[in-house]
Amino acid sequence: MNGASARGSREPMRGAWLCFLAFAGCGEATDSARQAEIASVITRAEEAQIRARPALAAGKYARMASSLYDYHRGSLAVFRADFARDHLGLAQSRYALDHPLVGGTGDPHFENFGVLVASDDTLALEPNDFDAADRLPYWWDLRRLAVGMVLAAHASNPGAPAANDSTVAAEREIARAVVGGYADALGALAAGGSSERVTAPGDSVILEDAFLRSQKDLADHEELGELTVLQGNHRRLLRGPPDPAEPSEALADLPANVLAALPAALERYRATLLAPPPAAHFLLLDAARVFGKGIASWPRVRILILVRGASDAADDDVILELREIGDSALAGWYPPGEYHDSVGQRLIATSRVAWARPDAAPLWGATSLLGLPCQVRWESEGQKTLRVRRLVGQLGTAQALIALARRLGALQARIHSADASALWQVVGRDPEGFVDEHSAVAVRYAAGVREDFSAFRAALDRLGPLLGLAPRPEDQPPPDLAALLGTPPSSN
Repeated sequence: MNGASARGSREPMRGAWLCFLAFAGCGEATDSARQAEIASVITRAEEAQIRARPALAAGKYARMASSLYDYHRGSLAVFRADFARDHLGLAQSRYALDHPLVGGTGDPHFENFGVLVASDDTLALEPNDFDAADRLPYWWDLRRLAVGMVLAAHASNPGAPAANDSTVAAEREIARAVVGGYADALGALAAGGSSERVTAPGDSVILEDAFLRSQKDLADHEELGELTVLQGNHRRLLRGPPDPAEPSEALADLPANVLAALPAALERYRATLLAPPPAAHFLLLDAARVFGKGIASWPRVRILILVRGASDAADDDVILELREIGDSALAGWYPPGEYHDSVGQRLIATSRVAWARPDAAPLWGATSLLGLPCQVRWESEGQKTLRVRRLVGQLGTAQALIALARRLGALQARIHSADASALWQVVGRDPEGFVDEHSAVAVRYAAGVREDFSAFRAALDRLGPLLGLAPRPEDQPPPDLAALLGTPPSSN
């Protein structure tokens, strides 16, 4: 695919290392060395995307520079590098397993959970991103989640400094709630308890907000009103920015060769579903390329697909999102290195194990499009992702985040439930010490992420929009792939 492989290049890049030497080898301050390290780690991990998709990669880095939490979401490669060298004690634990790996989601932060609609239309809180899912040390997931919750506290109530300060002051309690919720749920699972499916908000006002909005928008088919327009008796996806408040996000026409390839991709996707609807359900009505959405996935291909649904009536049309996926961030790290036959199989297998029931999202499947592995899911406003931007007012208090942290910690234990007995053998020896250790690491590492955010922005400002890597003419993808990748509207 001429530089656009999901695996990318695993060789160090001369340019990135020259950047490192320029920063760190000339007697400059320690923060400059960290700038160089962050730039080097990111560009090595994402070299293939930068070279083949420079405009899209630049968009991702600009988005990462826009806020602390967006930086955290987009910098999983830095987390991996820091884990590998035990930066700030990230990798070490007194509660390690003899057999170190469990099945995990790989990137369990605040915004990778949300409300999903099951096959019987019931709602439940579930993980909703499996891009990084793989076999991993359990404390990778646990610490990633706790760090994300601490950073969410720092992002809360951005327009109210006193309220923000109050929540930030509780960061240790928030981290302890994540780890304590995990430990308590793990103990219950090891004792033979059943895995909980979270179908009600309980004492969490954040979950109450998400469940109430999900119920309303599911009933109203809100996504059809926001993303489509009726032309006579038929719907068509909008073009341009669907939300004026998010001008960087835009829908654009697809090239003819991509449109021609979609029906076969939809049929491959249909074959991966647990209970596939009839083929007529997926009759293609319209499709549009999506730019400017996500953080880590910003440079990847994303397409909205309008299909027929249950009948010819326009009111039950269905919108699907097809999104390119790649290897896990942990792929090849631990022997034997590969645990799944394909990217799509990894997505399907890990999601159905991680969910409380395999049909938690019945239209969630996998396919390929012009050689790219892709995930397909229902684009419904009835399915709500938890968002940091909603942490305002009562949703941004310390009490709100502590209550949610315990629920997410318990949910993470459920995701690891296949190894609950083995985990509890080490955790159960000293649960309080377990909470102390992991929460302390999370708070310490989150402070490092806040410093890294400033270092990343400085590196981006100094090295340019691609962090110092200059694409070459031979990096250009072949015409069919170039047409699929497209060009962000702002780059035209």
